Amino acid sequence: MIRAVLTALALAACSGAAFADSARVIDLAGRIAGEAETRADAFRTAPAAPAEAPATGDRLLADLTDFALAARALSAEIEARGGPEDLKCIFRGMSRDAGARIEALDAAETRADMSRAYAEIARLARQAEQIAADPEASGPAMSCSSD
Repeated sequence: MIRAVLTALALAACSGAAFADSARVIDLAGRIAGEAETRADAFRTAPAAPAEAPATGDRLLADLTDFALAARALSAEIEARGGPEDLKCIFRGMSRDAGARIEALDAAETRADMSRAYAEIARLARQAEQIAADPEASGPAMSCSSD
């Protein structure tokens, strides 16, 4: 299941077909952070127990894949409009980091490993929410004329 998500993520990232804006990144990040925090807490119980693979069709993994694509598209959008170089790089890095977090879930051997992986997903999502809220991430400010 996780390998299929990673493959889809890689193919979509290469296609350039993704579209996103900062509001989409913020929305996805909020949903991801809340669910990942809940899962991180749940997996803290019985930390030495074997890891449990996410269920087929797991909504969090789908959202995380969508987030990676949206962050990559936002990076490209910022670059296309000549926005801040640091924001472009941050969102491109967040896109790659989302894929790495999916791989960490796949590699988890214990519930403690799962808890750490979900906590890192939540941290990534919370940071994305904050950074995507920056006015420079959503584009140039529109000025109103005094007509």
